[in-house]
Amino acid sequence: NEMVWKQEYQVEKIAFAMTAIILNILSFPVTILMNVLVIMAVKTRPRLQSKYNILLACLAGTDLLVGAASQPSFIAGQIYVIKGLSLIEYCRYFKETHLIFWIPIRASLFHLTLISMERFVAIKYTFHYLTIVTEFSVKMAVVSSWVISSCPAILQSLFEELEIIIRVARLMLACCNLSLVLYFHLSVYFVTRRHEKQIKCEQVSPQAAADFAKEKKALKTTRIIIMALLLCFIPLIVYNLLLNVFFKGNSNIANVIVLSYPVVVSVISLNSLCNPFIYCYRNKSFRKTCKELLKMKCTNFNEE
Repeated sequence: NEMVWKQEYQVEKIAFAMTAIILNILSFPVTILMNVLVIMAVKTRPRLQSKYNILLACLAGTDLLVGAASQPSFIAGQIYVIKGLSLIEYCRYFKETHLIFWIPIRASLFHLTLISMERFVAIKYTFHYLTIVTEFSVKMAVVSSWVISSCPAILQSLFEELEIIIRVARLMLACCNLSLVLYFHLSVYFVTRRHEKQIKCEQVSPQAAADFAKEKKALKTTRIIIMALLLCFIPLIVYNLLLNVFFKGNSNIANVIVLSYPVVVSVISLNSLCNPFIYCYRNKSFRKTCKELLKMKCTNFNEE
């Protein structure tokens, strides 16, 4: 950081910071609006208050925090970079806002694991779904996901000597989440294939076939959300790979790669913008309700 803060990298530093600021300024108001609409849609429409949609609304809550807290704090940090504050001042600000930025993003990953688990139970253990996925269990799972995603960051800020241990624990949690998501979706894939064969070969009631189609559509929505998350994290993976490749070789290239970090992080934040559009695109009821709420809000604003 001391190397890249020198005057010789001033142009690159400002270019990457400006790109990050533009991306975040354009995206965070829409992120807030769309996720608020999703939360309000589930809260105000009883027909949307299934356990699956409630978990989507909880995921929208984490995305709302990304737009309302993480992105504005990140924009302020990049403004500090452009103004040319000292490295010490920037590092102090970065340390103060680090928790605000990363906790909602990590909580989103935990919520995606919960949604994948809910789909796993809904399709593989259909007859026991109502006894396993209760209102209490959903609440406890959501609270636990916030606690687990927050603890490593809070502990790191309080006990700096444990930084390496906490980083390893955080990496293990992320790997555990991804492994669970992969397991749930692979298991459900084979179950859905078996159910589809049964529907084709056996006489299944139209209601049972319709219920299965509905659950399968929700599963596909979850998979699209996960794919969007992975796409947004690809720049971070490429960033780390390139940094490891060039770190001991060409220091100039390594320094420029390090300076691109604000843009990489900004792309990760865009996932919070993608999710509500995916809900609305995949679910006609969501789309219709969000339009109604937006129209109602615009009408009230014009009247005032």
